[in-house]
Amino acid sequence: MRLVPNIILQYFVKDSRVELLQNILGFKPGIIALYELALIHRSNSLLEESNNERLEFLGDAILGAVVGEYLYKKYPKQPEGFLTDMRSKIVNRATLNDIAVKIGLKQIVKYNRNDQYLRSSQIFGNALEALIGAIYVDKGFIKTKQFIQHSIIKIYIDLDALELEESNLKNKLIGWANKNKRHIEFQLLSETLEGKRRSFVMGITIDHEIISQASASNKKEASKRAAKEAIDKLGIV
Repeated sequence: MRLVPNIILQYFVKDSRVELLQNILGFKPGIIALYELALIHRSNSLLEESNNERLEFLGDAILGAVVGEYLYKKYPKQPEGFLTDMRSKIVNRATLNDIAVKIGLKQIVKYNRNDQYLRSSQIFGNALEALIGAIYVDKGFIKTKQFIQHSIIKIYIDLDALELEESNLKNKLIGWANKNKRHIEFQLLSETLEGKRRSFVMGITIDHEIISQASASNKKEASKRAAKEAIDKLGIV
């Protein structure tokens, strides 16, 4: 199964990134070429088709399914809306990027390191999804499910904190506004389609003046980010 040029595969096999990858996975990869592909951002791809975007697409679907099943079993009495919100908090760009950096993917993803924007962007979270896609193709669903549950959810996701996170931020802002007799509103500023991903921009107004705004793939996450920015800007403790 030849997925990338031999010259790239040889480079990958010879360097220490294989050992780093194996430490991240917790098992020995089978089809090395798949994992190499998962770690190539399009900014560093020698060929147009030799990047991780297709595996990212697959991994995104698998991750959503596994997280959805995990939450369904974890919260047997919670309604669909709660489960959807919790899944969105776990699989959002910022969370996945943070996890990817923590597990060491930033060290082994190939991207244009001269691009200052990419260094602080969310391409590492995308690479994590691509890695999940590679595990699925290489090892199958059960192994992929185990990796997501044991190496991602149980180590890096604090479900109790996620349950409280958004409501705490909003309540803090609303409480501040009531105490100071200020009028506060959460508004949807825009909704766009970026490629295959929908993006929402939520804004927070104080006395009809926008003081913060943030974007995310869902309204609740965008609201949470905007609320955090507003709290920081207003110096609310």
